[in-house]
Amino acid sequence: MRRLLAILAVTTLACDVTRAAAQSSPDTVSRREQSGISKRDMFLASAFVLGATVAVMKDASLDSRMQAPGVQRSGALRSLAGGASNLGNPGALVLTTSLLAGGRLFGSDRVADAGLHSTEAILLSAATTSLLKGVVGRARPYVPSSDPNESGPDADVFRFGRGFGRDYSSFPSGHTTVAFTAASALTRELFDSHSEARWVVGPLLYGGATAVGLSRMYKNKHWASDVVAGAALGTFIGSKLVAYKHTHGANRFERFLVPNVGASPTGSLALTWSLTPPR
Repeated sequence: MRRLLAILAVTTLACDVTRAAAQSSPDTVSRREQSGISKRDMFLASAFVLGATVAVMKDASLDSRMQAPGVQRSGALRSLAGGASNLGNPGALVLTTSLLAGGRLFGSDRVADAGLHSTEAILLSAATTSLLKGVVGRARPYVPSSDPNESGPDADVFRFGRGFGRDYSSFPSGHTTVAFTAASALTRELFDSHSEARWVVGPLLYGGATAVGLSRMYKNKHWASDVVAGAALGTFIGSKLVAYKHTHGANRFERFLVPNVGASPTGSLALTWSLTPPR
């Protein structure tokens, strides 16, 4: 348990560094500089590398603890893990598209932009994760080791280029990546809107994202290092994409594909996209 807490401490520290980097004063760091790679980003990357290194060394032991019969028999933990897993997928995307729809419906451009930018970040992180999974081809924890001398799963099994299926798509954790992308993007949006809510919502978002990562380990879908890598990737993409949007404005995709909220044929509200000629 002490080792697991150490991994979580490193991950939480890295998330705090991300929030600090995203909340730098515009008086000292311009918004355009914030959208590039800064020294803070390098420090953040180093923290995540350290966390991932520790996690890789402890992957097998952490998995063994998570899959211990006493832990797995807990009905409360199973329910929490199931709920947290759904929070990552599809929960994160449902949250961001709901913000987009709500902003359009109630005429709040700030909320709509936050929902749109966060949704774009999630789609980008999901595509990036899928590509990485396919290239890396790491075996999931439930895949038996092919080594006759190994009695359980092997955290060091990689089938490069064969991770586009299910069993060898462990690295990185997609659910965790998406959850941290949403947390990072929305926290950054709150900072840029100068809302005091960021001090409450930010920790809740990152706490929920951490719970998603733990749930994937509990459900025996990912190794600890998969979760740390997903947290790093999601945090970086979410923060940097929002920073880029706020310094460069709408891109061609956003101008071409315009989201709207209207009534569906059945009378319920529906989020739709209309095509407009690019300017």
